[in-house]
Amino acid sequence: MPPRKKTTTTPKAKAKTSKTPTSKQPAKKPSVKKTATKKPTTKTSGKTTTTTPPKRKTTPKKPAATRKKPEPKPTFKRKELTPEQMFPYETFTYRLEYQDGTEHRVCHFQCEEHRTKHIERYKLAKGTYYIDTPSS
Repeated sequence: MPPRKKTTTTPKAKAKTSKTPTSKQPAKKPSVKKTATKKPTTKTSGKTTTTTPPKRKTTPKKPAATRKKPEPKPTFKRKELTPEQMFPYETFTYRLEYQDGTEHRVCHFQCEEHRTKHIERYKLAKGTYYIDTPSS
């Protein structure tokens, strides 16, 4: 069997064989027209009437509560401690006791401003912590 000849393509042949669109627009999908569904009609005495589906029951919205919620009470119980046990440090005379998740925290401060900063920083709600100062 004799070897085949290699075919060479000319620019004209390429132009004839390529049928690519010049603009790069996406091809449009054929649109399918949907037919509208009609409501069932009933004939009574020559008149046509349409039946309507029953209306949905809507529940009325409740107005927003205007009264204040009661302050949350601490969920932990304090132990009865002596003043020496409550204030073990001479220079830290301000005490803060609160529940942080499941952990019971006791903090000691040198001044009242530091204690209020701590309360504001950790956004402790009023009534969820106990404040103590030594009685002189």
